Amino acid sequence: MIETFKQGLLITGIGMGLVFVMIFLLWGIMALLVWLTNPREKASDEPDADEAVELEPAALDVPAAQTVDDDEGQRLAAALAVAYALSSPSAQSFAPGVQTPQGSNWLSIGRAQQLLSNKRGRN
Repeated sequence: MIETFKQGLLITGIGMGLVFVMIFLLWGIMALLVWLTNPREKASDEPDADEAVELEPAALDVPAAQTVDDDEGQRLAAALAVAYALSSPSAQSFAPGVQTPQGSNWLSIGRAQQLLSNKRGRN
């Protein structure tokens, strides 16, 4: 009986060990594939377009800010708000004349069968 118990523990230990070895092996394979498929970074002295370039304000050719009185500034802000509101997509309304997209016919038939059935839960 003790020999059978020892043999069972040995088989269990080998099985669990193999499971963890395979987990680490798969982890290593995934890490290798990520390393192989990711693009390499360029080693150049030129700054990338994504990197922020620090420039002095005097080096930029920006005209001086024009002064705007309060009424003109409010009108400009209102015009910008209206232009933004008109350019953004409008939310779908649930008006009677507007059709909303529905699910597939398969789903509609399944829901109708569930509503019409006398059984509770899945049919």
